[in-house]
Amino acid sequence: MRKGFGIFFCFLIFVLAGRDLRAETRIFWMAQGPMASDFDGNGVVGFTDFLIFVNSFNTQSGDETFDPRVDLDGDGTVNFSDFLSFSASFGQRQTAPSAPQPDYVVYVADSDDSSVMVFDFNTHLLIDYLPFRAPGSIRVSRDQQSIYVSEVFGFFQMNTQHLINYSLPTDSRGTLVLSPDEKWAYVTDQTNDLLRVIDLVGQVTVDTIAVGDRPIDLAVTPDGKKLYVVNQVSRDVSVVDLDQGTTVGQIVIGAIPGEIEITPDGRRAYVTNLDRGVISVLDLTANRVAGAIQLDEEASFGAEFSPDGKTLYVSAQGSLLAIDVQRNLIFKTLRVADNTSVLGISPDGTRAYIASFQQLAGGPGLTAVDLTNWRVMGWLRGFLFPRQIAFRALPALGGPE
Repeated sequence: MRKGFGIFFCFLIFVLAGRDLRAETRIFWMAQGPMASDFDGNGVVGFTDFLIFVNSFNTQSGDETFDPRVDLDGDGTVNFSDFLSFSASFGQRQTAPSAPQPDYVVYVADSDDSSVMVFDFNTHLLIDYLPFRAPGSIRVSRDQQSIYVSEVFGFFQMNTQHLINYSLPTDSRGTLVLSPDEKWAYVTDQTNDLLRVIDLVGQVTVDTIAVGDRPIDLAVTPDGKKLYVVNQVSRDVSVVDLDQGTTVGQIVIGAIPGEIEITPDGRRAYVTNLDRGVISVLDLTANRVAGAIQLDEEASFGAEFSPDGKTLYVSAQGSLLAIDVQRNLIFKTLRVADNTSVLGISPDGTRAYIASFQQLAGGPGLTAVDLTNWRVMGWLRGFLFPRQIAFRALPALGGPE
């Protein structure tokens, strides 16, 4: 087993099992390129940034005054190499975008920090810090007015001011998905190997359905008739008939599955694997494994489609992969960190945020990727191990909240 795979698996253990750790209640942005030296975030690399740099000069990771933002080469020490990088950037200004930028609020369910952190898509400034008990999942309604959170002890519905309208008790952390008509929520129960069915109109849990051993992820078909639940310990996918309210079959994966994504036409699904270098391709018409996409990496975890459904983005051991789902072909690969887990794709398809771990550059956080130009934009520090990332579009200026 290669060393990198061992580190990756340790990272996944933290993600899946949780640790008794707490992140700071602030996050900070570390841009890549010349603006990485804009430590105060005012759009100019100037004298204030110089003072911040000087304060951490000749420090290393673990020192009280060490600031990972100032460690520009990511080697764990602020030294002359970082000074040369800072000097080369001094006087640089942020280039104004040529077109209006989309405005989103980004939600990150961080189970090991027991929080949902909320930040601005354009400025990367922290908007809110919401305490939850090891949250495992977060979703935003289609009308952008409701935010749903699943955590160890409950299922919550919040409004756009992040006030809780109602909650329902649960027994363990789980992943949630909304039905296409958004009248129902389905939440996995990892401890009891169940699927909870929640009536969002009546605000009540109406059913539980037995699934496989340790259900970790799930996806509903576009017609809302079937649900596919990924079970890690039993290494299979449960097929749930939502009209009957029962599990009607299992698809054996043969490896430890991670996440599942269903194509917009409902004919295929893709399942990442934590201990095998392939992505399993499922035929949902026959409910069987139809084949696999071979990876250069030994494992993969997060997966999400582009808004048009033509590209599947996958995080695989520190790399972001872009897969053409028409041809089942990996057509782009980008190295983003030492290791990676879950990811989120912005509604406009221009950006990805990937839960990542960089051993010499601040540890855990989020890597931001510009999908249009296929490059790393920078990193967000202040997270531990996010489990899900969601986006809420903000109304146009002067419009209703």
